[in-house]
Amino acid sequence: MTQTTDSLISRADLLYAKGRCDEAVDLLADSLARNPSQGNVVTRLAEFLIDSGWHARALEFLKNINTDENDGKALLLRGLCHEALQNFACAEDIADQLLAQERQRPNALSLKGCIAVKFKENDKAERLFQEAIACDHSCGMAWFGRACLRRQQGDIHAYHTFIKKAFLALPQSKEISIAFHEIGLATGDLPQIESDFREALEDQPMDRRLRFFLIDILLRQSKHAEALTEIESAIVDFGADERMLAAALNIRTRLGPMSIPVQPKPGGSVSLCMIVKNEQSHLARCLRSVKPLVDEMIVVDTGSSDRTQDIAKIFGAKVFEFPWNNDFSKARNFSLSKAAGNWILVLDADETISVKDYEEFRRILKLSQSRPDAYRIQTRNYSNQANTVGFRPNRGAISEEIGLGWSPSDKVRLFTNDPRIRFAHPVHELVEPSLQMLKVQVHSCSVVVHHYGTLQDDKTLEKTKTYSDLGRKKLKKDRNSPTAIREHAIQSARLGKHSEALDLWRRFIRLQPRSAEAYVNMGTACWDLERYAEAASFAEKALRLDPLLKEAKFNLAISLLLMGREGEGKSLLERLIDEQPDYTAAQFMLCVVHICMQERVQAENLFRKLRSLPIGDYIGESFLDISKRFISASRIDDACLILDTALNFGCETPAIRVLLEDCKAAA
Repeated sequence: MTQTTDSLISRADLLYAKGRCDEAVDLLADSLARNPSQGNVVTRLAEFLIDSGWHARALEFLKNINTDENDGKALLLRGLCHEALQNFACAEDIADQLLAQERQRPNALSLKGCIAVKFKENDKAERLFQEAIACDHSCGMAWFGRACLRRQQGDIHAYHTFIKKAFLALPQSKEISIAFHEIGLATGDLPQIESDFREALEDQPMDRRLRFFLIDILLRQSKHAEALTEIESAIVDFGADERMLAAALNIRTRLGPMSIPVQPKPGGSVSLCMIVKNEQSHLARCLRSVKPLVDEMIVVDTGSSDRTQDIAKIFGAKVFEFPWNNDFSKARNFSLSKAAGNWILVLDADETISVKDYEEFRRILKLSQSRPDAYRIQTRNYSNQANTVGFRPNRGAISEEIGLGWSPSDKVRLFTNDPRIRFAHPVHELVEPSLQMLKVQVHSCSVVVHHYGTLQDDKTLEKTKTYSDLGRKKLKKDRNSPTAIREHAIQSARLGKHSEALDLWRRFIRLQPRSAEAYVNMGTACWDLERYAEAASFAEKALRLDPLLKEAKFNLAISLLLMGREGEGKSLLERLIDEQPDYTAAQFMLCVVHICMQERVQAENLFRKLRSLPIGDYIGESFLDISKRFISASRIDDACLILDTALNFGCETPAIRVLLEDCKAAA
């Protein structure tokens, strides 16, 4: 399979395991509509359909595959469909073909056994199932066949034994897992069936069905705390429906919220303090990530209309309401006033802490001797905006990485619970001013907060508008504050108000004339305003102040390209990639330059490299965006060439085809 097909099937597998069956099927079916020759995609799609009981539909897809191209799986799947649809002669013929070809022997024998059962030839079926198991002791299909025979005969003990073997071999099978859960409950040995489901989940941790069976078994044993922990994880991984939330709230009511332990802990107790509003899509992930580190959760809601408060309560938080008054600091300080721990940890709902940082977090608490005390923590702001100043590409080192990469920002998030330490400023609130006034030393640490809010476009836009409004008020109070001007310029750019952002950066430059960052952002604003010569000029000014600023070099290169100076842009990008080998945005733009200069081999080589990186999932959108830029620069022929090449490279989307047709019509 190609890397692209591997990735496609992995995404579909995850969707199906999570119970999003229709989405998994549609994902693979859409891919086949574009490229019907993907044999492995066909077989996986058929497996999903068969597991869901849609045998006729599975057979329709399997008819279009060459059964000689694999180890016989497609042929076997056809046989299973025919057997389920009671086309027994066809199913028997397929099983005999597989046996004659020495392909899929254990499963082919099992298929013949299933057919024998339907004709009440039980002795023959038993022999076939036993022969299949002799070929492969972990043949789940054969064990399930033997189990069904024992059930018909009324031998419940043997049925239980065989269905367990089938389940441990094929725990992802809907039919087998349901049968095993039922017989486990009937036998009454709940601790053992719990152990069996936990064992299955070690290999299938994202299987929604298995997780829900485990929760049911825990509740039947009155293991409420363990069941609630599993429900919390299920909410994160699969989302929450009304029934799940109601059941979880009922359990939490029995257990009560998290509370500070009576006995002192080494390093002291920790209170998580948060302010939230309509964060049901993020909050569970945040609370699960930090729960092992804290003793108490204080969640202050400023006006949610969704299930945010319920989710917070399920995770053991103490929930308070605070009327929103356009002042983040007041809401934050209200949360601090409710905390009883020795330490305060401040997070937002769209942030997490990695399990890899747990040990370091606990270590710094134990090492802290002075009171009060504070720690500065780096935030990784994940984004797909690869040319943001300070942007660093993801490397796949940790599971928390999402999107193309991240930009760093640092602020104090962990500090002693002291009533004198409070937040200041209505927007971009910080505790640093109070720490400075108290002369509290601020330490650095290696713990990282992972922030995902910038990947949520709708949520980010709403939050940006709020910050922009508050920033405008802040700027009116102090028109000559470089910090206020900079913050408002950034928010204006995020809202697409590029002329306003450019004016604000001009004001900033008058106060901070040697700010390379300001010139980079001025260039970006001009770029978005389709003023490419000015964008190039500002990039050059930024480079005179900071010759190593990669974002300025990138902006200059792309501006030169859009001005028709491909050769200069190419040289600049090649030097930039030599200096910054992981700069994916520059690599993509160099690929575009090669396309424009009709250097097909170089473009294709770069494309293959990019396809294997995180940008690979977004590369079609990137081609679409840069083509629109070329159109804005009246470079229609180049836009056509880029779009046509993108399609040839396999970046097939309706939007690319539509834009290509429009470009050809305009040309």
